[in-house]
Amino acid sequence: MVFVAASGRQYYGVERVFEPVKDKMMFIAENGGIAFEHGKCVYSLPMADEGVLEILRSAGELYGKGVRVLLSGEKSAYVSDSDPEFAESCGIYCGRLTSLERLEDFAGNDRIIKIALFDKNAEEQTYPAMKRFSDRYNVILSNTQWVDIVDKNVNKGNAVKKLMDKLGAGFDEAMVFGDYLNDLEMMSCCKYSFAMENAHPILKENAAFIAPSNDENGVVKEILRHIPELSGELAY
Repeated sequence: MVFVAASGRQYYGVERVFEPVKDKMMFIAENGGIAFEHGKCVYSLPMADEGVLEILRSAGELYGKGVRVLLSGEKSAYVSDSDPEFAESCGIYCGRLTSLERLEDFAGNDRIIKIALFDKNAEEQTYPAMKRFSDRYNVILSNTQWVDIVDKNVNKGNAVKKLMDKLGAGFDEAMVFGDYLNDLEMMSCCKYSFAMENAHPILKENAAFIAPSNDENGVVKEILRHIPELSGELAY
């Protein structure tokens, strides 16, 4: 059995959370845009530089409305050094964070996997504004304050399918758990798909099962209910 953390966050930030057991698991990061095993990149699906620059120009139109931008690359995440308060907040979640005078300066230094836009009113302001790119990119409302933009074929569901193929796992040999819309594609990639009780309503509509909320250790409880022999491994 393989345990995988599938996150919209940067790999280096998620790895930090699982530090004691990171060598016993795999990581899908940036909403499926990149994956790691034993500290080595398994695959990466970067965006073209020209597309990143185009989206940055569009996001700049929302800057005066409180929107801020985080670029996530293979080597590091990037913020503008003109906004130190936002950079400090991003540092909580990013294991590697670089401040640039201009975000456009990433070009030639790194390949960008994901563009993340922070907005306290993301669902009503930034998400509708960025949907015009959805013909070429996957525009995701990843939680109440973040909109993520990745390559058109990038999502957690495709990433889990890649891993299942690598392991030879069938449709009924995997479990997935999610709580927001960046987990939507995962709900159809295997038989045992769970939305948390406190998940977004659309996710709950598309999941096969509902798990107790994350505040109630719902993921661990459902794993133990289906695989009780793991009780010695998953104490909570």
